[in-house]
Amino acid sequence: MTQPKICVAGVGAIGTLLAAMLGKKYSESLSVIARGKRADSFRERGLVLHSDFYGEVVSRPSKVAADGAELGIQDYIIVCVKNYSLDDIAEKIAPCIGPDTVILPVMNGIEPGDRLRKCFPEAKVLDSVIYTITGAQEDYSAKQSGTYTYMFLGTKDKSSEASAVAHNIYDIFKSVDFDCRFAEDIEAEIWRKYILNCAFNTITARYKTSIGPIREDKEKLKDIRGLFEEAYAVSKAKGIKLPEDLIEKQFTFMTTKQSPKATSSMERDVSAGRPTELDAFLGSLIRTAKEYNVEVPVCTRYYNELKEICVVP
Repeated sequence: MTQPKICVAGVGAIGTLLAAMLGKKYSESLSVIARGKRADSFRERGLVLHSDFYGEVVSRPSKVAADGAELGIQDYIIVCVKNYSLDDIAEKIAPCIGPDTVILPVMNGIEPGDRLRKCFPEAKVLDSVIYTITGAQEDYSAKQSGTYTYMFLGTKDKSSEASAVAHNIYDIFKSVDFDCRFAEDIEAEIWRKYILNCAFNTITARYKTSIGPIREDKEKLKDIRGLFEEAYAVSKAKGIKLPEDLIEKQFTFMTTKQSPKATSSMERDVSAGRPTELDAFLGSLIRTAKEYNVEVPVCTRYYNELKEICVVP
């Protein structure tokens, strides 16, 4: 049986994690889009994953290309870039896309799937949300820490055809023992994580520290709750179906149970002087709030303050 052609575009921490796992079974038909020293490393050493959850994984893709034009039409394209790099990677994968190509963005925020659907209306674009603590290493390997790594995927299109397409790629991930979960309501799953990120990434990035010192300050605790409540209000206005007690549970976790040393990807980017996904976290929320006439004063204040200290991509 011919293996499906799978391309991973954006091979940083998450891309390397997923590509290495997929390469356990699909190395003969797996390709990645990378360039420079990263591409050289993948050609010489393969895709290397050091994982507390999955163990040591080394996979060798069949092709490492700087541009999709070198690869031809693909069956599946998994996009794992920062939001500010999505337009650039869309240009690179365009030559890989045919009428039956399935695109799966594995990215932060609420907009990647919709943006890709606008770019490639002929393709089948799914949606996902991943939970993992995985970082890119200096040698271009990925390090996954902790006792979990799992992904929800699904489709906003409720047709039986779209569901079958989503189940096909779900089966591919399950076949390499990756913890993949099919979501009947993928938009709710995306917003569940997005609301958490709007609070956690925002507050830690603004004060350039872990959550521990922040939650000792009563005023900052009020802001955390405000960030949660405003993001949740936007989700409700949009018609997203989430539990009524979601905010209380997330607030309690962040302020009493989460490790005091926990930081966010945006905090690490701000502290290191790297471009951030501020627009993906707060910019998109503020735009959606405006669309649905929801007031978000705390989010707006933090967005304006973070714009002053963030590197603009």
